Amino acid sequence: MTAHPSPQHSRGLIDRADSILLIIDLQAGFLDHLSAERREAIIDRSRFLVEVATRLGIPRFATVEDPAKNGMITERVSACFEQGLAQRDKRFFGLCGQSNLREAILAQPKRTAILIGMDTDCCVLQSAVGLLGEGFRSIIVSDATEAPGLARDQGLARAETLGVELVATRALYYEWLRSLDDWAVAKAAPTIASPAGMVI
Repeated sequence: MTAHPSPQHSRGLIDRADSILLIIDLQAGFLDHLSAERREAIIDRSRFLVEVATRLGIPRFATVEDPAKNGMITERVSACFEQGLAQRDKRFFGLCGQSNLREAILAQPKRTAILIGMDTDCCVLQSAVGLLGEGFRSIIVSDATEAPGLARDQGLARAETLGVELVATRALYYEWLRSLDDWAVAKAAPTIASPAGMVI
């Protein structure tokens, strides 16, 4: 794997024109290890971000690990995918370790990778670090990723030490929009429901 220089010049507010949203392994086999409250929160925030990305024309890239065992991406999120969006089989924890996934990501032009999904300290972390090594600006949405017990917080802390950025769902939403005109597009019918407990 050839490493590229980290795009330090691109740090700052997140540019939606350069963004791709990666939905990592948001499957029942992983979600079922969470409490009901934590499971509901990540599904709802992920659903929201997928809907917003779709509305704004931000590309989405979805992976599933061992779907025969863990299932496909949870239906409330996959129902927001446009027809033809693949759920790509991932056999490595970090997607850049798998040649077909790495090549697919590198073949598209966006270089700001926004990651959500499961598990924070394993597949999300390793995918984010691998993308960073490929020259991407790599960002984990801190409240749209999860892992059992303390592993979420441990994974986020580890990601930061390795140079991955963190952003919250609400902050990402407004960085993608930037203006009242774009906010009006996001708020237009059909309405995108805000995540439970989040004021948008």
